[in-house]
Amino acid sequence: MKDAKQIILSFNKAISPEAQLAKFIAIQESSFRFYRGTCHLFYDRLASIGMPKDRTRSWICGDLHLENFGSFKGDNRLVYFDLNDFDEAVMAPLSAEVLRFSTAILMASDLFKYSHDQAKGLVTSALKEYSATIISSKALMVERDVATGLMKDFFNQLSQEKRDAFIKRITKPKGKKLELKIDDIHNHKMDKDVHARLMSWYKETFAETDRLKDMEILDCAYRVAGTGSIGSERYMMLVRNRITKKHYLLDMKEAKSASLIANLDIKQPKWKSEAERVITIQTRMQFCPPALLRPVFYNKKWFVLKELQPIQDKVNLADAKGKIGKLEDIILPMVRLAAYAHLRGTGRQGSSTADELAEAVSRPKWLNQRFELTQELSEQTQKDYKSFLEYKIG
Repeated sequence: MKDAKQIILSFNKAISPEAQLAKFIAIQESSFRFYRGTCHLFYDRLASIGMPKDRTRSWICGDLHLENFGSFKGDNRLVYFDLNDFDEAVMAPLSAEVLRFSTAILMASDLFKYSHDQAKGLVTSALKEYSATIISSKALMVERDVATGLMKDFFNQLSQEKRDAFIKRITKPKGKKLELKIDDIHNHKMDKDVHARLMSWYKETFAETDRLKDMEILDCAYRVAGTGSIGSERYMMLVRNRITKKHYLLDMKEAKSASLIANLDIKQPKWKSEAERVITIQTRMQFCPPALLRPVFYNKKWFVLKELQPIQDKVNLADAKGKIGKLEDIILPMVRLAAYAHLRGTGRQGSSTADELAEAVSRPKWLNQRFELTQELSEQTQKDYKSFLEYKIG
């Protein structure tokens, strides 16, 4: 196999030295964060090991793991909990998505303090839950009224922080208006000329865009979030609705090509842009997409724009540390959500039908083959992580 260090360095060669430094420090932090931040390496390893025989064609988010689920408000202002990262979304064999998630469970064993045997038990439960949900062929959603355990705790905390408190926490007064607080962790200050150019572009774009034309741009900054996306061009904007006087935060993230494409022989649609790919597949797979989701073009690049919201957007997995029952309470709903998303994408632009997916996961060897491959991929990722720890950053 190719050396992991060389694959990672080559993949990240186009991003700035500062972004490389931040990303490499992040993925050396733990084996689980390494796994989260090297999606491209996972699919390279899967291609080398060999994808199990799988004739399915499914719309997938492409980077399914324990921290790519979260809550958000839709355009209808209702709160949903669902898959929330579609940067890597493509059409692929269903096994690619299933293996990305099941391997994440094993990779998280050190972080969440459960034994390897317990982790294997979680993988088995997850695969069984997933296949049963696909076989049911009913795409539902996770509802707060029937949630239990850690998922119930998560839903209960969603309404704790109101919009005004959220805006107050991340802004400060500037005359009669507000501006962003720069913490150099989640956001970074821009040079004056970059700031001015972006502010001017926003004003023109908002004026011509439905549902944004009443928004007044007050401030903007560089945004930092996630691990794999470190180095992508990303901005946060503080805006105010001229009519309601309410403040909002927006996120604008550069749309790059999906890393799985290099290891796929499945013909993809001819998208107008990478942003169109992300948004089309996201809208197709989610029960309801997040508010203000749309593609925008800036500085000769396509970006995905959406609202940043004053609700806790991630399940606090730290609460499950050392508590296998609590972790199962959150993993099984995540598995169902993934299956629901895959079912919503069936029969679209050449993807398999729900019956074809159900037939695939019903085969006698389906579960055992994916379980064995999950273990192999986990062992390889641990080797790759140890190899990358030898790389002297900076």
